[in-house]
Amino acid sequence: MSNRKRFINKDGSFNVVREIRGIREWHIYQWLVLMSWARFFAVTLVFYVVLNSFFASLYLINGIEYLSGAGEDGLPPFGTAFFFSVQTLTTVGYGSVSPIGLGANTIAAMGALTGLLAFALITGLLFARFSKPSASILFSNQAIVAPYKDGKGLMFRLANQRKSMLTNLHAEVTASWIGVDEQGRSKRQYTPLKLERTSLTMLPLSWTVVHPIDEESPFYDSSEQSIQAKDLEVIIILEGYDDTFANIIRTHYSYKYDEIIWNVKFNPIFHFDKEGYTVLKLNEISNYSEA
Repeated sequence: MSNRKRFINKDGSFNVVREIRGIREWHIYQWLVLMSWARFFAVTLVFYVVLNSFFASLYLINGIEYLSGAGEDGLPPFGTAFFFSVQTLTTVGYGSVSPIGLGANTIAAMGALTGLLAFALITGLLFARFSKPSASILFSNQAIVAPYKDGKGLMFRLANQRKSMLTNLHAEVTASWIGVDEQGRSKRQYTPLKLERTSLTMLPLSWTVVHPIDEESPFYDSSEQSIQAKDLEVIIILEGYDDTFANIIRTHYSYKYDEIIWNVKFNPIFHFDKEGYTVLKLNEISNYSEA
């Protein structure tokens, strides 16, 4: 298939669509914790509006006349009920509008309890999102096949975008491609790639990860055309200890066949300034030149 999607997305997530009947495998907590901040705040806002609209509708069904002060705030009935629900759920309680009778007071009590539970849940989700260990690793836009010792090597470069100290890093690199089994069916195959160095004590600068291309390498005697025909993808798993979180962080990345540049070499990305400081130019991590 010429339009086959990459296996690992650029954000490190797996590009796999899971099909299952029902919603048993939909974990709302994991969904809320792992989504982007923009989507999280959008979902929170929608939930906030829908919840208050629900209680506003209950107040209208019960009768707007059972809300003391309604009509004196210059708002239509729904607006009065909506903002009274907001004040009740958030326990603000300005006092300009108040419930009258058993029905309105019961709805207000339900709203107050729902507000307490909802804000406790949102607070817990915020804490979980802020405290979740996360990596901010910058990878070069492309991997390269460059001269290495007496032969060639597959290389890519990475660096820590934060000022935090990363230690005890370990990298695993796997080649994945689409092969054909004995029955003629398409099958995704994997083989680990041997690395010049699989671990690093600390990462103050950049790390150029090198896979020497020898007779055992799937890149041996390969070309740009042959790896494209196999839909080859290089999958990276990086793990290390982050002092900021006092925890192990883990990230994934990949390079498709069209993101591998042949017969080039990476340019240096750090230098020493006049005062003797080491300057790491992260914006140039993907720069390369002809080998």
